[in-house]
Amino acid sequence: MKKPSISVFLKTVLEKDDKDVKALPLSNNTVSRKIDEMSEDIEKQLVEKLKTRNFSVQMDESTLRDSNAVLITYVRYIDVRNLAEETLFCKRLESTTTSKDIYNKLKNYLDINDIPMKNITSCAADGAPY
Repeated sequence: MKKPSISVFLKTVLEKDDKDVKALPLSNNTVSRKIDEMSEDIEKQLVEKLKTRNFSVQMDESTLRDSNAVLITYVRYIDVRNLAEETLFCKRLESTTTSKDIYNKLKNYLDINDIPMKNITSCAADGAPY
């Protein structure tokens, strides 16, 4: 889908030959796989940072159009004297959206990734019911 668009752009707007674009091996599976690999790498880098430094957490539960709830978790930390803010994860909440469910989802993620809970200096969340 992207290759044809790039080819048209090169031919019509830039008036350039598109032979190099045609040679690119970009199937939908290839592009999808590359995006997944980059995402995993970025997550691994963030997890490694959070294992060794203090950070704050902000969580927000949201309901999607299909009535499924997700928990979006952001972290803030100091990275080489600069404040960094990253999305840690977006995970589906299986049944209810109580504060206990949200806590368990965060705790499970930290445990799986060997991020010490003691590294959390503060935590903010919206008004989830008990």
